[in-house]
Amino acid sequence: MTTDRFLKAHAVFSTLAIVALITMGAARASQDQTFDRITVKQIDVLDSQDRVRVQIAGEFAPRRSELSGILFHNEDGHEAGGLVYSGRRDENGEIQAGAILTFDQYREDQIMAIQYSHSADVKRTGMLITDRPDELGENMARFYRAFSEAKTDDERQKLREEVLPTIPQEELPARRLYIGRTTGNSSTINLYDPLGRVRLKLEVDSIGVPRIEFFDEEGGSVKKISIEDIRER
Repeated sequence: MTTDRFLKAHAVFSTLAIVALITMGAARASQDQTFDRITVKQIDVLDSQDRVRVQIAGEFAPRRSELSGILFHNEDGHEAGGLVYSGRRDENGEIQAGAILTFDQYREDQIMAIQYSHSADVKRTGMLITDRPDELGENMARFYRAFSEAKTDDERQKLREEVLPTIPQEELPARRLYIGRTTGNSSTINLYDPLGRVRLKLEVDSIGVPRIEFFDEEGGSVKKISIEDIRER
């Protein structure tokens, strides 16, 4: 066999071998596989259209690098909720921890959340239901962009205090229901009107005393009913 014919035959054989290896690899990849352990920083779960529907990660950089957990996405590629958590002791040895399970309105923020937060000796645990406009207004969109770009908690708090009060009420989310444990160690059910104003509170305080409290449109307490009031009747 001449050198030229040998080189041609070698090229054909090499090409066929590479194609065979690729085909075998693809076949193996399409089969179910079992692992005892996988070490990975992020897993993207795709649907049949190759759209990312679930993200599982040890951190969600850059905006939420302190959080680990799961994020959900809808068919249009928008985030639709998730389960994330964090927990550590700060430089003073105090606990800074939290976890939240959220369900988002379509192309909006969360409308239902189950949350735990723990800062030093201050704890809160509860479920929150929120109303949001069907469409995200430009003012809220700008606020969200600025909030996500803020570098510190002080910057974010400044945005809450200075920007949120300037946004029209119809663009703002409105809290409707809170059930949980307050930072004052009371268990409570708070009911709010469509503008997010608390109107009725059912509470058992930190020493076990139950009461019902009604509020007017301005947030002022109108009437309290305690267990002593009921007993006197």
